[in-house]
Amino acid sequence: MATKDLQLYVKDACPYCRRVESFMSKAGIELPLHDIDESDEDRAYLIEHGGKRQVPCLFVDGQALYESEDIIDFLSREFDVKPAGPAAGGESAAGGACSLDGSGCSF
Repeated sequence: MATKDLQLYVKDACPYCRRVESFMSKAGIELPLHDIDESDEDRAYLIEHGGKRQVPCLFVDGQALYESEDIIDFLSREFDVKPAGPAAGGESAAGGACSLDGSGCSF
């Protein structure tokens, strides 16, 4: 079980955010979620403290971790679960992230 402060920042319509959330759901991992589409305050915090305009972003004790694959790998180690197949978040094992302006997302 995680003893670190973990906060996940996501954005609607971001396939990489959905990949992380799918993994968490299948693994039974619950974390505070911050949807930057629903909160200007969360969006501002992400940009100021994360240093990038990109999601998903997992803050681990205040340090930003980007890229869906890296986040899933971290969570699998932290919660002692194995990412595999669909539990890892979908059909592709490739990681990724979306920019806040949507330019990095495939809609």
